[in-house]
Amino acid sequence: MNILSRVVTSGLLIFLLVVGAGCSTSSLFTDKPYKETQFLMDTIIEITAYGNGNEAGVKAAFAEFKRINELTNRFDESSQVSKINQAAGQEKVQVDPDVITMLKLARSRSEQLNGALDVSVGALTELWSVGHKGEFVPSDAEIKALLPLVNFQLIEIDDKANTVFLPKAGMRIDLGAVAKGYADRKAIDALKAGGIKSALVNAGGDVRIIGKRPDGQPWRIGVQDPRDSEGIAAKIALADWDVLETSGDYQRFFIKDDVRYSHIIDPRTGYQPREIASVTIVAKADNNVDILSTAMFVLGVEKGQQLLKQYPGTEAIFITTDGKKIITPGLEGKIEL
Repeated sequence: MNILSRVVTSGLLIFLLVVGAGCSTSSLFTDKPYKETQFLMDTIIEITAYGNGNEAGVKAAFAEFKRINELTNRFDESSQVSKINQAAGQEKVQVDPDVITMLKLARSRSEQLNGALDVSVGALTELWSVGHKGEFVPSDAEIKALLPLVNFQLIEIDDKANTVFLPKAGMRIDLGAVAKGYADRKAIDALKAGGIKSALVNAGGDVRIIGKRPDGQPWRIGVQDPRDSEGIAAKIALADWDVLETSGDYQRFFIKDDVRYSHIIDPRTGYQPREIASVTIVAKADNNVDILSTAMFVLGVEKGQQLLKQYPGTEAIFITTDGKKIITPGLEGKIEL
């Protein structure tokens, strides 16, 4: 059979929709934005900010993305995550407090989900290396051999000495599911510290906003159709929420023998989840929903909706691999499909 292959390394696409209805032309342009786009953390990051000091605020926000990337990039041998992995089974590694915070956040989520999300999945993500090994599909034996190395409970975190230790040789951590959203939050903090009252940060599907647009309208977002790179599956105004987070099988993937292999791995099995093409959540930032969409992608629609009940005010859009769209009750009348 001929092999169809496609690898996408640019991350999830979120469409920013201009809302002009009911507004005069002058009101739309009362404040000139400063917008900048960079490729960081293996995705396209776009930041738009309005108001005095907006350029300085955006620069400070990007500095946070760069800083977190330098700490967590497992492909950079000098990053702290790489040093933790290199020292597995040998010694503790002293790290930045932000690495400790990310690991503790991930551990809390893993405990909540009984391992459906696990940052110690690094040995498996390294084996697959979707987006970096072409159309490579590991054997069942190769995957099975690495499963004993995946166990978040084994990671030793000392938040007083700021050290991390992986007790088994060959263990690897991968903060890919955590770092982008965490950096997104840090970027928002940097913008607020600079006095910015209106801004949008889009880090490849992890969107956070400050306030409303200068015309008084809410930021309006279009969520990509996971099977059409130019299509919009849903439109939503962030009037009641300031976080939108998406996980999908169209970020980094390849197709071989008509099977899609994405970069998201179920750490319990070593394989890609097959039920969902994408899941998008909207929430208030103080609900602490970091990495929730990735967890829901792994869990599937039914268990994902059960998990969401623990986060009041947080809503979701599920798009299954067979094209069905499922929205939670709180989105009724607030979303255009």
